[in-house]
Amino acid sequence: MAHVISQVAAPVPQTIDREKVCPLLLRIFVKSNGHNHPAEFSRGTTPSNEIQIYTWKDCTLKELVTLIKDVNTDSRKKGTEFDFNIVFASRSSGKYQARSIGVLQNGSRGVDDAKTLQEAGFEVGDFIDVAIFPPVDRAGYRNGGGINRRSSFERPQRRFKSFRD
Repeated sequence: MAHVISQVAAPVPQTIDREKVCPLLLRIFVKSNGHNHPAEFSRGTTPSNEIQIYTWKDCTLKELVTLIKDVNTDSRKKGTEFDFNIVFASRSSGKYQARSIGVLQNGSRGVDDAKTLQEAGFEVGDFIDVAIFPPVDRAGYRNGGGINRRSSFERPQRRFKSFRD
């Protein structure tokens, strides 16, 4: 009887020497209770709710949440949910499209905390769009803006193949 050994090489995350590599300008658009529509990024215009930071491609979503909380005081409450999208121009049509890259919840650990921009498929020139949802109350409803949005843990997870054309 022959034995077969199967090995799959996991990609090693590329570390960036932040002392030697110049940071990139990351344009983050933050909106309460929902995302900005991708059409708002077309024709050289962008939404007004912009935060600009200098960072590297090995920046994690958790690091971005920390920076957003420094600027947006409403997002500091425990249980606040941060839903991240990459907004990018389609290579075939030129229209802007959005793709979900992770959801983090303030005050609890999640699978997307350590996800880096590089792992999420971020390329220089893309935008990050963050929807901030207030904490869920005891009845299971969001207690801000009258939105009764289910928790991210109740939503079906969206899976995408390669999102660039």
